[in-house]
Amino acid sequence: MLLAVAAIIWTYSVNAEEVALSYDAAGNGSFFLSKSELFYLACAVFLLNNVLIVAMKKQLHRIPVSIMPIPKKEAWAQHKSELVEFLGTWLFAIVGAVNVILALGLFALATVNSKQFTYDIFDFEWLSYGSLALLVLVFVVLPFRLFRPPVPTL
Repeated sequence: MLLAVAAIIWTYSVNAEEVALSYDAAGNGSFFLSKSELFYLACAVFLLNNVLIVAMKKQLHRIPVSIMPIPKKEAWAQHKSELVEFLGTWLFAIVGAVNVILALGLFALATVNSKQFTYDIFDFEWLSYGSLALLVLVFVVLPFRLFRPPVPTL
């Protein structure tokens, strides 16, 4: 969270009045926003991500296992506390992933749009692949744990 907040504040302070968000094949800006619009957009993403998903996490214990879209509901119903703990941790992983992607994206935008640095947009191609890998990890790999419910103790 601190990284995302720092990125939002830092990028607002270093960006020019117009910030390029989209680039053509030559690396020239093709879509621009004012730095205040980018600031408010980043703040909205940050607040929605952190507030809504954390609010959902707090309501997990109220949702019956029978209506949750998870595999092996019968087995998980016997271990609802472990299920709620896992789903809560998974939701926090989503929050963390979105915060990291937001922060790194803002740092990259500030670097590319800055006159101090000589980087161009193509120096940050790795960011899209890294973001995709992080999202696949959170949205695909972690939910596979739901296929292995806890073993009942005797």
